[in-house]
Amino acid sequence: MLTPIRVHLRRLSPRRPGARRLVAGATIVGLLGAASLTVLPGSADARATSSSGSFKLKGSGYGHGYGMSQYGAYGAAKAGLTWKQILAFYYPGTTLDQMSAGTTIKVWVTADNDDSLRVLPAKGLRVKDESGNSFTLPTGSKFASWRISRSGSGYRLAYRSGGKNVTVKTGLENSTWSFHSTGHLVKVVMPSGSVREYRGSMFLVKSGSGARTVNRVKLEDYVKAVVPAEMPTSWAEDAVRVQAVAARSYAVRLRDFTDYSGYDICDTTACQVYRGYASITNGTRTVRETAAGNAAVAATASTIVKYQGAVALTMFASSNGGHTAQGAYKYLAPRSDPYDNDIKSQAWTATVKASRIAKAWPSVGRVKSLRVTSRDGDGAWGGRVEKIRISGSKKSITVTGGTFKSRLGLRSNLFTVS
Repeated sequence: MLTPIRVHLRRLSPRRPGARRLVAGATIVGLLGAASLTVLPGSADARATSSSGSFKLKGSGYGHGYGMSQYGAYGAAKAGLTWKQILAFYYPGTTLDQMSAGTTIKVWVTADNDDSLRVLPAKGLRVKDESGNSFTLPTGSKFASWRISRSGSGYRLAYRSGGKNVTVKTGLENSTWSFHSTGHLVKVVMPSGSVREYRGSMFLVKSGSGARTVNRVKLEDYVKAVVPAEMPTSWAEDAVRVQAVAARSYAVRLRDFTDYSGYDICDTTACQVYRGYASITNGTRTVRETAAGNAAVAATASTIVKYQGAVALTMFASSNGGHTAQGAYKYLAPRSDPYDNDIKSQAWTATVKASRIAKAWPSVGRVKSLRVTSRDGDGAWGGRVEKIRISGSKKSITVTGGTFKSRLGLRSNLFTVS
């Protein structure tokens, strides 16, 4: 999904979306490929001029509008729909299927970006290579942390003691090294000094001359951490269950239909938000999983969404503004959504200074007018903005509605200029 659809845990208001939900930004375009559908554009709007140095925009929704609306799922659950009925509404024509209980997924931990993997000591902690050879790490007061780093074509293991790094010979092969714990929980020290606890095992995967930290974890454990990061688990039970199935399906879809080097999915809003089991910052430990979230995962255990035998791209966003958008597959279909505005109005307004637009597109000079020249035909004002013309003192240019939205920080591209 294009924009991460997260919402505030205390209020029914979405957090500011990041750049996701279209698979790491725009890369989903390649993933979708020939499945794209042609949409007839709506008619052009009247030209809007600025007499006070700014433009007023009226809009609705938060995010791209493809697939499930999180606010809509909440409204639908409150209206009495079950999680299966809500999934059928937002992904029409799809069916439900089961994954193997032992399914795993490899998650790139993007914040651990110093080309090494450092963990805290623990009883039963081992380093392994891909052939299954292992080296058990000793514990004791002199071992502050353990670290795997690149060394030529292979790896180096060292521990931190008294402010110094001490290298240890392991006898392991040059193939990918990883940390494993008998407790199935590994504590990773981030470059910032904070600690994140991850279920499963942690790998340092070669990437060019550097390396990536990758968490290999059971799919169900992964979803337990994703659900609370994407939706308040205090929401209606069936809405949280929908989020669990959508997150699980989205992860499997990326795993099966992309070819990333050494990982299946990232941990940010470019994919799905995933922070592991717990985090420790300034001595305070915060468990990321929740009882309600885990209950939703258990109630939908291993369930995924499929379309004609393939795992569906279960995109979702905070709010569709009352109408879903046409995605690249038939099950991402445009339709009026009576549930999206049920709990809270998704209308928004914004005043954008002409100087700010000029700063974003300096080639136009002083901005004189805006004109929406193409819409997708689905929703308020004739649908989402596909193209908008910016006319200035030097030249006029036409940009996509998505680009206009992103550069100016708008909630969605479902808007009109008044």
